[in-house]
Amino acid sequence: MKWKISLFFLTILGWYIATLAVPFSLANLSNIAFLIGLILIIIAAIALILHTGFLTPLIQGFKIIGERMVLKSRSAEEADSQIKNDPKMQSFKANVAARITQSTFIVGAGSILTSVIGILML
Repeated sequence: MKWKISLFFLTILGWYIATLAVPFSLANLSNIAFLIGLILIIIAAIALILHTGFLTPLIQGFKIIGERMVLKSRSAEEADSQIKNDPKMQSFKANVAARITQSTFIVGAGSILTSVIGILML
């Protein structure tokens, strides 16, 4: 929880330092902050949708097509099955994906909030 709040305030602090360091006007910097925040929130939403499994049939279909196009060696198939069946690896991947999703959402929200505050200060 602490890292989320710290990341949020570091994002706002970073945009404040950018207003002092970059020769753009406050309106231009607010527009850039809003655009970056919007892109990051869209990335977080896409990651959340992929995590829910809504697009799993589509992704599995493309995976099957890819497997038919490119042949894998037996050792590569065996390594893939070992990774797929390893619970430690699966929990690590889930933890990293959750952290990345949360981080992109927090930085995006902080950027949009900074943009709104910057526009209100004009």
